[in-house]
Amino acid sequence: MIDLHIHSTCSDGTLSPAQIVSQAESLGLYGFSLTDHDTTEGIPSILALNPRIHFIPGIEISCDISGREIHVLGYGIDCASKTLNDRLTAIREGRMNRNLKMISLFQKDGYPVTLEKLQGKHPDTVITRAHFARVLQEEGICKTKDEAFRKYLGETCKYFVPKPFLAPEETLSLIRAAGGIPVLAHPFQYHYSNEELRHLIEYLKDNGLLGLEVYHSTHHIGQITRLREWAKQYSLLETGGSDFHGTNKPDIQLGTGRGSLHVPDHLMDRLEEAWQKQ
Repeated sequence: MIDLHIHSTCSDGTLSPAQIVSQAESLGLYGFSLTDHDTTEGIPSILALNPRIHFIPGIEISCDISGREIHVLGYGIDCASKTLNDRLTAIREGRMNRNLKMISLFQKDGYPVTLEKLQGKHPDTVITRAHFARVLQEEGICKTKDEAFRKYLGETCKYFVPKPFLAPEETLSLIRAAGGIPVLAHPFQYHYSNEELRHLIEYLKDNGLLGLEVYHSTHHIGQITRLREWAKQYSLLETGGSDFHGTNKPDIQLGTGRGSLHVPDHLMDRLEEAWQKQ
């Protein structure tokens, strides 16, 4: 098996890049990718470890299209690309300002939410709402992360502040310019109808999309079948991964997702072949 969708402590996962390498190797995976949110920070440490199994550098970038958030994975990116990293730095700075505004809102109402608590032992982590949910749970304000999102962090909640996004067109261009393969992540998570999703895929394909994440922990067999059909129809690569976050998503395991995920090995071979042609 392979797992091409994994998050580390460099974004909102709970395992370090080195721990992910160790776990991927111990599971006997054929290959894997690190796809942290909006950062390439964890990639050099994995490359330095020279994993015994296939590894392809990755990233997951959040975009906004017509008021909806979608995610684009980038595989085979040059993690030293100045253009890519400068743009990602600007986005992270904008999101840090958003996080500080949310912290201020919580503190104004007496909640013990601080930047230090959000960062934990990882001061360079890319903070997301999952970090806020963890702190709210640790402080006993919420019993579960779901409750934290429902009462405090959802888009209609008092403490929610929208984050800045890249446009999908720019995201696709950045990934391609950095030598990468852009892939639409978990397409059925965006709550589009089948027809809307097909139109989205067509639009993104016209702007440089090269693949679809067909296999994902949240996809059932009917969705996988539909995505495979679309991948063939639009001549797009198929990829797949667990979306592993460690204990931040305890029901999702590396490699196997919720227990039934099986991403075929040959998809990594095809991805690496396409990457070499970039």
